[in-house]
Amino acid sequence: MDNAISLMIALPLLAAVVAFFAGRLAKYAALIGSLVPLAISLQMFQEFDKTSNAMQFVESYDWVPALGVKYTVGVDGIGLPLILLSTIVSILVVVYSWGEKTRSNQFFALLLLNEVGVLGVFTALDFFLFYIFWEVVLIPMFFLIGIWGGPRKDYAAIKFFIYTHVASLIMLLSIFGLYFSYRTPEGMRTFDMMTLLQATGDSTIFSPMLLNLIFFGLLFGFLVKMPAVPFHTWLPDAHVEAPTAGSVLLAALLLKMGGYGLFRIVMPMLPNVSSHYITLMAVIGVISIIYGGFLALAQKDLKKMVAYSSVSHMGYVLLGAGALSVLSVQGAMFQQFSHGLITCVLFMSAGTIQHTAGTRIISDLGGLSDRMPKFAVLMLAGFMASLGLPGMCGFVAEVSVLAGAYQNLPVYVLIVIFGGIAVTAGYHLWAMQKVMFGPILKKYLDLKDPHSYEILSMSILILLIIYFGVQPATITDIMGVAAQPLVDPFTAIAQAGVI
Repeated sequence: MDNAISLMIALPLLAAVVAFFAGRLAKYAALIGSLVPLAISLQMFQEFDKTSNAMQFVESYDWVPALGVKYTVGVDGIGLPLILLSTIVSILVVVYSWGEKTRSNQFFALLLLNEVGVLGVFTALDFFLFYIFWEVVLIPMFFLIGIWGGPRKDYAAIKFFIYTHVASLIMLLSIFGLYFSYRTPEGMRTFDMMTLLQATGDSTIFSPMLLNLIFFGLLFGFLVKMPAVPFHTWLPDAHVEAPTAGSVLLAALLLKMGGYGLFRIVMPMLPNVSSHYITLMAVIGVISIIYGGFLALAQKDLKKMVAYSSVSHMGYVLLGAGALSVLSVQGAMFQQFSHGLITCVLFMSAGTIQHTAGTRIISDLGGLSDRMPKFAVLMLAGFMASLGLPGMCGFVAEVSVLAGAYQNLPVYVLIVIFGGIAVTAGYHLWAMQKVMFGPILKKYLDLKDPHSYEILSMSILILLIIYFGVQPATITDIMGVAAQPLVDPFTAIAQAGVI
C-alpha cells in the first residue's frame, strides 16, 4: 500500500477538524475518521511480511534538510501490533461515547487527535517526528481530563501534564545528546532513529559517560509514561478524574508508548551502554507487579483499583524485557497488546457503573447482576481476563513472560511474582463479588443494562480478548521475529562471559 501510514495518520486529523465544526454531527465524523484508519491497519496487517524483521511500508521525505529532519515513518513487528491496537481502541471508544452530549464536537475532535498522536509515535522513524507526536498526545488528554473530568479535574489534568511533560523534556535532552554527537559521512547531523541508535556502538563518537546520560534520560521518559514504580503517582489521579473515554485511551494506548520506547529505543541502546542495566529493568518490573497489586487491593474506588492494576500489569512488560529471552520479550510485547484490550473493558465497566449507579465505591454496591445481566457477563469476562484466566489473551502474555523469565532469572524472583499473581486474583475476585453479587440495595432496584452502544463496544473487546487468547500466534509470530534481534546482542555478550 502506497502512503498507507501517512493516510492512516492524516485522515483522523482531517476528521478532527471536521468534527470540531460539525456540531451534533461530530460523532459521525469521528466514527468515519476512526473507521478508515482501522481498515488501513487491517490491510497493512494482511500485507505485512511476517517473516521479516525489516521496516515495512516505509515513507521518507526531506522535511527540514538543513537540520537533518525528515518525515520518515514505517512499521515492523514492534509497532504494527500497537497500530492495530490503537485503531481498534479508538473506534470502540467513539462507539462507547456515542451518547456524549457535553461539548460533543470538541470531545470527539480530541478523541481523533489522540489517535493521530499515538499512530505517529508508533510509526515515526525520525527522532524529531517521534517527539512531536509524543507531545501531541498530551494535548487531547489534558483537555479531556480538564473539561470532562470529575470534581478534582483541574488538579489531575495539571499533575498529568507536569509529570509527563517534564519526563518528555528530559527525554528531549537525550535526543539532542544523540543529535549533536553524531554526523553522517557527508558531515550532516541527523535525527534518523535507526542511524543514531546504530551509532551508539561507536566508542569514538559517544563517551561512556555521555552514553549513560543519554540512556537514562530516555529510560526515565519511558518509565514515567508506562508508568513504573516509583514514577506512577500521576496515574491514579488522572484515571479517577478523567472521563471514561479518557481513562480508556490513557490506559490502553498512552501507557503503551512507554513500553514501545523500551523496545524501539532503549533495548537497542543497552548493549552499547551497559548490559547490566537490563537487570535494573527486571527489578523495577517485579516491584511494579507486587507493589501495584497491593495498592489495587487496598482501594475502595473501583476505578482507582483498575488504575493501580495497570501499574501491576505493565510491570510484566519491564520484567519481560529484562529477562532477556526471546520468549519473555515476545510475551512483554504481547502483554502490551493484551492489556490494551483488557483494560478497555475494565474502565468501561467502571464508567458504566458510575453512570448508572451514581457511585464507584465498591462497598456501596452489590447485586447489580440481577438488574444488569448483560453488563454483568461482560464485566465478569473482563475481570477474568485481567486476572489471567486461561483462554484469554492476558493468560498467554503473562505465561510467556514468566516462562521466558524462568530461563534467565533466579527461581526466588519467580516465587515473589507468583505472590503478586495471587494478589491480582484476590482484588479482582473481591471487587467482582462485592459489585455484582450478593443482596441488591433498594436504591438499585430500578437499574437496567446500559445503552446498546456501550454493550456493543464491550462485547467486541471481549470477543477479541478470547480470539487472541485462543489464537495468539496471529500476532505473537510477528512479535517473535521482532524480538530476536533485540535479544541477540545480549546473547553474544553472555556467551563472551560479560553478563
